Amino acid sequence: EGVTTGISAHDRARTVAVAIDPRSGPADIATPGHIFPLRARDGGVLVRAGHTEAAVDIARLAGLNASGVICEVMNDDGTMARLPDLVAFAQRHGIKIGTISDLIAYRRRHDNLVRETSVRSVVSEYGGAWQMRVFGDIAGGGEHIALSKGDLTAPAPVLVRMHAVNPVEDLLAVHSGRAHQLRDAMLAIAAEGRGVVVLLRDMSMKLDVGDHVSPQRLRQYGIGAQILNALGLHELILLSNSPIPKVVGLEGYGLSIAGTRPIPPAEG
Repeated sequence: EGVTTGISAHDRARTVAVAIDPRSGPADIATPGHIFPLRARDGGVLVRAGHTEAAVDIARLAGLNASGVICEVMNDDGTMARLPDLVAFAQRHGIKIGTISDLIAYRRRHDNLVRETSVRSVVSEYGGAWQMRVFGDIAGGGEHIALSKGDLTAPAPVLVRMHAVNPVEDLLAVHSGRAHQLRDAMLAIAAEGRGVVVLLRDMSMKLDVGDHVSPQRLRQYGIGAQILNALGLHELILLSNSPIPKVVGLEGYGLSIAGTRPIPPAEG
């Protein structure tokens, strides 16, 4: 109601207003349309450092309806504007600008989505003695595990494995090339004498039983970064056999990636 083709700025603004109105229902929105809805993760940028979560976080922190509208800013030549372009654009038009890292740093001072619930020493077949810490996930309701070895307070970068737990791979050794990566990473850190393995458990993740890499396998870098921060880490060397994606907002946790290292296969 109140729109024509849905293409004009007026029609799109009306569509957004109806979509975010808590009194609206499915019958109030016609699909398909010209506005594409996205759902922010609970916990905001501290769980997923994305533009969707940032928009909702800013609105919520301002005491407004927890929703937002996001768009890409384009340069005159049609390319997507990057941060230096956006800074120049903001200066030219007198617009304030903030980054996801800024928002993460602010929320870290006021919110914390992980809490250490237990700590004890364990002995594993993979690398011997480890210090095991369990962290409760306030947003997701699950628990994550950090296994550490050696002096983490030394100034050199710390060897870190961020591992999304997958029973099909970790227990059944399905998927050639990815099976045994957890074991091999633990043995590599044990050989180094110093490092951390973070086991991230996503209770909502479906089992990945195909030969492809599901988008659900993307690491929960926000939760993992909070755990590393709680352990007092700053500089990391990531253990991974996969290309490392650009981790948005990592600086907001006081962390930096000094380098990466492939996981060496264990002998035998």
